[in-house]
Amino acid sequence: MAIEFVFEKRINNAAAHHDVDVEQRRQYFLLVGLAGLFMIGLLVYGWQQYRWVQSGYEIAIARKQRDELAEYRKQLLVERTTLARAERIDNIARTELGMTLAAPGQTVMWSVDGPMTVPVERALESPLSASKR
Repeated sequence: MAIEFVFEKRINNAAAHHDVDVEQRRQYFLLVGLAGLFMIGLLVYGWQQYRWVQSGYEIAIARKQRDELAEYRKQLLVERTTLARAERIDNIARTELGMTLAAPGQTVMWSVDGPMTVPVERALESPLSASKR
């Protein structure tokens, strides 16, 4: 059986002065700079992917809105053709507005090429002569 002796010696290195290792400091700053560049690249890549996905959503929304507007346009075209029917306009003019066909002599016809024809009764009573009375 062997006997072991252990001597404990406490050493305090707090007062010891260590020189700065310039090469180690340069490598540290180089490593921190490269890590920072990597993180900036990673953030730029992430932002680019985020914008790509967001643009895709905006395109999908715009396409949906375009399709809805195209359908609304079709509905408006159908409604316009329905409302512009001559029979419907004639019926509303006669029933709701009380209009009738013009009697002979009530119409004034003109064209770009020819002279304006005014009925004789209407020519005698012009608005200017009626206002002077």
